[in-house]
Amino acid sequence: MGLTLKDFAEPQGVQHLIAVTGGPASYYNRPDRAQGILSVAQRAIKENPNMAHTKVRIMPNLPNAFYNFDKGEILLGQVEPIGLAHELEHADSVRQEGLYKKVLKAAQGITRVNNVAAMPTVLALRTFIKDEDRRNDILKTLSALSAAAAAPVLLEEAQASLRAIQRSPHKAEAAKTLGPAFLAHVLSQMAPALTYQAGRKL
Repeated sequence: MGLTLKDFAEPQGVQHLIAVTGGPASYYNRPDRAQGILSVAQRAIKENPNMAHTKVRIMPNLPNAFYNFDKGEILLGQVEPIGLAHELEHADSVRQEGLYKKVLKAAQGITRVNNVAAMPTVLALRTFIKDEDRRNDILKTLSALSAAAAAPVLLEEAQASLRAIQRSPHKAEAAKTLGPAFLAHVLSQMAPALTYQAGRKL
């Protein structure tokens, strides 16, 4: 079933989200959270009617929310208004800037590959390059390139979080939720750069 943000601007859409992600017994089936989802969706559409067509896919096993830059859709795993608000900031940001979206997609792709390849690369360099200075120069370069690749995504995450917090009627609660989420993004995006740096000291 294809859903868009417009569906979550109606009570039926929110009730569908609640049912799919846990039903009446779920922790997330709180009236205030459900009402918050409705308000976030309605506000976003009121401010920008084009946002009504933003694709939203419900993912019951996802513990949070995620914006897929490749497909231009929000993956929603819980009834969390500030999470939806944050992902809508991503959707609005990339909708307005075509080149920016391509940069973010490329950066995400590089980091995904890097997260898998960093440790094997460090081990291979330590095995096949015995000259410590040369090896450390390569690792230093890889670390710098990894950090540079992560920068656009981290900047986008920071901006989306700040905009979502500014728009939230409950700023302190929003910051308490999005702050740790941003730190998790930092650790995930910077993991390859840190791995290459650590490889110089092994």
